[in-house]
Amino acid sequence: MFWNIYSKRVLYSLRSRDILIWTWIFPVMLATLFFATMSSIDESGQLSEISLGIVDNMSFREDPYLYSTLESIEGDNDDKLFTLTIIDNVPEADRILTDGVVDGYILFQPDPKLIVVEDGLNQTIIRSVLEHYQHTKNAVNDMLLMNNGDYEIVSSALQNINYTEEISLAGNPPTDKVNYYYALLAMICMYGSFQGLTSVTLLQANLSPLGARTTMSPVKRFKMILFDLFGGITVHFCCTLFSVAYIIFVLKINFGNKLWLVLLTCFIGCLLGVSFGSVISVMSKLKEQAKIAILICVSMVCSFLSGLMVTGINYTVMQEAPLVAWLNPAARITDAFYCLYYYDSYDRYLINIGIILIMVVVMFAITSVFIRRQRYESI
Repeated sequence: MFWNIYSKRVLYSLRSRDILIWTWIFPVMLATLFFATMSSIDESGQLSEISLGIVDNMSFREDPYLYSTLESIEGDNDDKLFTLTIIDNVPEADRILTDGVVDGYILFQPDPKLIVVEDGLNQTIIRSVLEHYQHTKNAVNDMLLMNNGDYEIVSSALQNINYTEEISLAGNPPTDKVNYYYALLAMICMYGSFQGLTSVTLLQANLSPLGARTTMSPVKRFKMILFDLFGGITVHFCCTLFSVAYIIFVLKINFGNKLWLVLLTCFIGCLLGVSFGSVISVMSKLKEQAKIAILICVSMVCSFLSGLMVTGINYTVMQEAPLVAWLNPAARITDAFYCLYYYDSYDRYLINIGIILIMVVVMFAITSVFIRRQRYESI
């Protein structure tokens, strides 16, 4: 009996045009659109070399450390942050600054002063470096005075100071692209609600002719729906695996080195989606199209709040309305993926998985209670 119901449900799902479009074709199209529009999102925030001029005068020659400091600062990908140009005089510096050859130039009077024609990111970076250099220089001069000009003591003290320590949490490179794909996978999991809705609808006597016939069979209705849900979960998990494979192997998106846990999270997310569809189906007496509209609206709102359209909105919701964030199933799935990518511990990941499983158990329990209480006066 199990195989008969299970296999028929799998075949029905594979032949359903609506399910094929929403759970197989639409996610792939959306992932491709993400790839086309976000291929350079990580590179867009990287710094390019900043053109900086330095006026050659007597004060500049008496302070050679600024030039060597600016020359040694590295930007992204170990490239030099500044492209330095030595300028003979102030009129020449003003001319090339006006022509846009340099973003600004430094004039020693005798302390270094930045001259710019507009404020922007590059100018802010130059100004910040100059301020940091001047503070460091003043601190070194004060230490020399305190140590009677003994430069070796000051140099030794400065070398032993460690301000920061670079550590790697999970070994995965930081990226903004992966968050959109995690939210997309959460949306795909939520679309498993179509499977849950179909399973319950087709086995209810007052909603479909098939449900009327199955109600007359000697098999318990709860078992029939349970076997049918297994078939829906199987098909939807295969759909999710297909989307994951497409994103990883075709679009070349890195999901980190914990792929098996990513797949486990997808399976648990599919359980959540199917259970959500089943509970909406049994609790409402609306027509099937109205229920589908409800599922789509709820899934899209949850996906939006999890960061599908605007990255970072899930963290804003967590700060402003933490209860809404914790009860958002798509946000919990997205955050579980995020923990696997960025964190080296599993504490927060297990919390997310625990909340998802609690939601699954509660919704399946509600479905079971409603199914057991259904009675039909005549069929």
